Amino acid sequence: MSSRRIELSASAAQNVSGQGGAQAVANVKEITVFVDLTAIDTGTTLDVYLQSSSDGGTTWYDIAADWSLLTSATRTTGAMVTVPARSIAAFTTAAAKAVGVYTKFGDLVRAAWFINGTSYTFSVKAVVKT
Repeated sequence: MSSRRIELSASAAQNVSGQGGAQAVANVKEITVFVDLTAIDTGTTLDVYLQSSSDGGTTWYDIAADWSLLTSATRTTGAMVTVPARSIAAFTTAAAKAVGVYTKFGDLVRAAWFINGTSYTFSVKAVVKT
């Protein structure tokens, strides 16, 4: 199985809900998504998840991660979700990281996020396996 890295959203301060750019994932069998939250400016919650399209990017659907893990600098253990869930993580603390694994998706994917708060600085990257 070979792999390659893709950037779903570069590290930047985000202050509204949004999406990253579409990435082609035809012939990909698994996507591991890495979210790195580096700063919160009076935030409440940041939900990060993956969307997929099967019609060339006209229609987008939220998809569930097979499992995910959230860790932070202030926790000694991670919070793992082992049942399929929409959000890779709902962040409420700074300096947090999350990983989610996906095995069911269309031919395009993109990162999406819902912000309830002022501003979050984060990046979303992935490793895809073919």
